[in-house]
Amino acid sequence: MNFFVSYNWLKEYVDLKDVTPEDFARRISLSGPGIEKLFPAAEYLDKIVVGHVLEIQKHPNADTLYIATVDIGGMRHFKRSVRADKGLKRKKIDRMTVEIVCGGSNLLKDQWVVIALVGAKIKWHGDGDLVTLESAEIRGVKSDGMICAASEIGLFDAFPHTNHEILDLGNALGWSMGTKNVRLNQCVGDQAARILMVKPGTPLADALGLSDDVIMDIEVTTNRVDAMGMVGIAREASAILKKTFTWKPVEFKKIVKEINGSGAPKIKISAKKECPRFLSAKIEGVEVKPSPWWMKRRLLSAGIRPINNIVDISNYVLLELSQPMHVYDAAKLNGGLDVRLARPKEKIMALDGNSYDLDDTILVIADRLRPVAIAGVMGGEETGVTVNTKSVLIEVANFDSITIRRGARKLNIQTDAQQRYEKGLSTAAPPFAMARAIELILELGGGKLTGSIADIGQTKYVSKTFSITTDETNALIGVPHSQKEMVGILRHLGFKIKIAGKKITATVPWWRDHDIEDGRDLVEEIARIEGYANIPAVVPVGLASRPQSPELMWEKRVCFISKGAGLEEIYTYSFVSKDLMAKADYDATSMLHVQNPLTAEFAVMRTSLLPSLLHVASENRERVDKIRLFEIANVYDPPVGKIHAARTDRHTRERAADTRWSDLPNEQLELGALFFGIKDPWRAAKGYVEHVMHELGIDSLSWRRLSSDTFWHPGRTVQVFFKGDLVATVGEVSPKIAENFKLDGPVGLVNVPFGMLVPHMTDARTYIPVPVFPEAKRDLSVVVDHRVEYDDIAREIRRADPLIVSVEWFDTYQGKNLPDGKKSVAVHITMSASDRTLESVEVDSLLEKAILGLKEKLKADLRV
Repeated sequence: MNFFVSYNWLKEYVDLKDVTPEDFARRISLSGPGIEKLFPAAEYLDKIVVGHVLEIQKHPNADTLYIATVDIGGMRHFKRSVRADKGLKRKKIDRMTVEIVCGGSNLLKDQWVVIALVGAKIKWHGDGDLVTLESAEIRGVKSDGMICAASEIGLFDAFPHTNHEILDLGNALGWSMGTKNVRLNQCVGDQAARILMVKPGTPLADALGLSDDVIMDIEVTTNRVDAMGMVGIAREASAILKKTFTWKPVEFKKIVKEINGSGAPKIKISAKKECPRFLSAKIEGVEVKPSPWWMKRRLLSAGIRPINNIVDISNYVLLELSQPMHVYDAAKLNGGLDVRLARPKEKIMALDGNSYDLDDTILVIADRLRPVAIAGVMGGEETGVTVNTKSVLIEVANFDSITIRRGARKLNIQTDAQQRYEKGLSTAAPPFAMARAIELILELGGGKLTGSIADIGQTKYVSKTFSITTDETNALIGVPHSQKEMVGILRHLGFKIKIAGKKITATVPWWRDHDIEDGRDLVEEIARIEGYANIPAVVPVGLASRPQSPELMWEKRVCFISKGAGLEEIYTYSFVSKDLMAKADYDATSMLHVQNPLTAEFAVMRTSLLPSLLHVASENRERVDKIRLFEIANVYDPPVGKIHAARTDRHTRERAADTRWSDLPNEQLELGALFFGIKDPWRAAKGYVEHVMHELGIDSLSWRRLSSDTFWHPGRTVQVFFKGDLVATVGEVSPKIAENFKLDGPVGLVNVPFGMLVPHMTDARTYIPVPVFPEAKRDLSVVVDHRVEYDDIAREIRRADPLIVSVEWFDTYQGKNLPDGKKSVAVHITMSASDRTLESVEVDSLLEKAILGLKEKLKADLRV
């Protein structure tokens, strides 16, 4: 899972004063979560500044446009003023200004706005690609810049607006106005408010606190759900960089100064196994409004769109502590909450605007009348927080990871909360998130806590404890470490340590109770924090290399041959969707179905590589003109000889009587190739197969037309046989299948059962001397039935005598002067002897033998 982290935000929890983002990324990636990319938070705000509107005048030539005189802190120059009787007149002023033509419907005098200077990159009306702004003349008036809407500089999510509205920066950020500067009261997290002096011409990135920030794209491994929050990343950084971890959890006593009334929210847990713990608190008298900029900025840096202060707080806590939570409009709830499994035919309208059908495998949170949330996944729209909300009910819970994962997959919903729950969260986590949420709501939304906090299903938390010894740890890592170093690393990570001689006993902190499972995990923690890169690379002594399997050796050889032939290798998933197989006219009924697929795209195990190749070509057809692809991978057929395998033909649409699998699939290696965007791709496919077979030492192939398979083009597809076994199918996919994949042109495909070929492959080569004596060449034309294949004709000619060394086709004719159902096939025949020059009599005799064989086997007539 990837997680976007603001470097400035991260510094709230760990001391990184002397660490640059680049050095941080390098060192953390060697010992912890991988940092894939760094990019400046203000990457697209160059030449965009704060401006102060001094004066607004009507445009003389347009009813809906205005000329705004804007102070941007630039060079002194003259302004133009509009007079009704004399038009434009130049007037000297003592300001640093520019004049900008603007059609903003909310443009006002003394407004603080965003100015894009000439050379800035913006999106016109928030749509399309970035364009570079140039000086322009609009209806006869020169405009030196642009007064921007939030959508035009990528800030629409932070500052929503209607069409034709510009960004009123002072109002949006709560600035108090002054004649020379702006004072921005900008509270940042738990720090005291700081006063930022903003003057006209200040870069917008500086005014918004973005100029010195860097966003890090961090990949967190699945087992480290604690590192999917800012505090977890900070804890990792503290241990790896040996820096002070500054985060302190919020205590209930400090935030709950006054409680209205008594009692706690009414909560019931009917599904106790699926919900080990549930916390709830009610706050009345809240004011729902836009969040302050500091919170919006942090949410946006993580890729989350701000909505309102209450909803934003729930997302903020999720990002900070990696503990999901949900907030309800308390007035819209009917009675208390019950955590239970959904009942048959129940539905819920979720916050994403979609209605979902529920069943008894899906965990929900319900009031007295209906479900109000899909537990651990998404809340309901009917009880969501809106601008009219005055009281809220906070939910912070712990749910069974398997239940949440199955429910989300069944409903095909993926959310940040669900991704964390399904990886496993500690039952000790909810109180910390609840305290932080209450603190932020009281601070940013006002109100008072009503009654006490409900904590249902709580059981005494028992920490895991594991032991290791110094000698065992050093033996496993392979590099000596002192006991002091080991203990220091574990304590930095939050483990409580007891030492008895060489024995180290570590108590696992609650945020790691799902991924630390035994003492070996403690050894791994020591090794990774110390740095795998610091372990010397030593080649083991005395170990003989294992022989490589023939299948793997030949697979590498075919990859080399294919790349040399101009094809590109691809890697696709063995899991595919039923829709993909249906588009390729494959019946997924008898395929191996995945019981709990990640998504519908991974529902079955593929029985052929061809649909995947077609899908890749379809996805890339607009990016690449000529496509030549190949893949060598396993396919998964029903087990051979099993009653319940229920193997059906690809085109059989009737469901088998029993489609259950009683054994493992028949896993076979397959080679597939695709050619698209070139002339006669089926010829290229045939040439590719001939080349590969020749390089593998497989010659003497026979070819048979394939016209009965609706997947393939009936007149441009052949099957290839070697010693009677089918070794390849080569041809053009049917136009219908190509159209299903939106491939507007012929597509050549190759399908090779690679495993069957391996026993016949050889790298042995036979040397044949160059003929010393001249070859004799003759042309032969015969009339045969139209169903006779050229390959049969060539084989019969070669069988006539060993002195016939090659047969080459050059013409096929059907039509005038030939009987119905007949065709004429013409070939070049080459004859040669290694010890002499063939005489005419011998050549004529060889031709007579070939013609006789054709007449006997194929009922051919000589065409004259």
